[in-house]
Amino acid sequence: MSKAYNSDAAGFRRASAQASLAEPPILVTGSSFAKGDEVKDDEAWPAYLQDMIGRKVVNAGVSGYAFDQMVLATEQLVPKVKPLFVIASFTPGDIRRTELKVAWSREKPYFALKDGKLDLSNVPVPGRPGAPVRLPAVAEWLGWSALADLLVERLGIQQGWYFTEVQAVPRGTGETIACRLMPRLAALGVPVVVMAQYSRGYWNDKGPHGTADHRAMRRVLGCAAEAGLIAFDLSDTLKAAVDARGTDALYRSDHHSAEGNRVVADLVMRELIDRRLLSKMADR
Repeated sequence: MSKAYNSDAAGFRRASAQASLAEPPILVTGSSFAKGDEVKDDEAWPAYLQDMIGRKVVNAGVSGYAFDQMVLATEQLVPKVKPLFVIASFTPGDIRRTELKVAWSREKPYFALKDGKLDLSNVPVPGRPGAPVRLPAVAEWLGWSALADLLVERLGIQQGWYFTEVQAVPRGTGETIACRLMPRLAALGVPVVVMAQYSRGYWNDKGPHGTADHRAMRRVLGCAAEAGLIAFDLSDTLKAAVDARGTDALYRSDHHSAEGNRVVADLVMRELIDRRLLSKMADR
């Protein structure tokens, strides 16, 4: 969890106020890696990116979101924020949670495939928005802590032990659903960068390339490119920093450290300049 999390009047994560920031803003959507869990407001990578380029960056990341929730949120936010472009961040876990109707012990919307088409279900979400269902007894006893979260993840016993999940569609269909959602992002009328981010555990899993997670991410990024979106796999550029400095320098328990987020922001900025979404001279 964040060491210090504050939101503005619109519900977006705060960053340092600056006298003048270029507009229109960049909109960042996604889950905890976009939001910047485990660090302070000004240590999330969207906050660092804003400082680096001098353009407003709206951090609309929400911890625990699945890929489908990220897409739905992006569709709702683009007309309100009117961004220059969107950075839609996702992780391997976000793809898997797309298959669920209950994730992190909370009800969520989900898509099912019916007659080859996506069908949105569980909307409106039952109960009070964001209200958790009954947690497993051990989770209620432990409460949340970074140490407990890391322990159950390393042991592979999260489901049914530390939180509740309810499968909505067959296991393994998250990639297909994520791919089918790409045209919705392409229809937003603004450029969308679909960016793959990775946890500490990903790098510790005997090397990222060739793993099931990496194959899933590559497939989803391929679908993004096919839909006319800008696909950016952060592992391609972050690997050099991980190899040189190690995961301890770039991560906390699972999410990026402040220094890791600074590195991510720099890599994102370079990618945006290379893709000509930002002008090197005008936006820095």
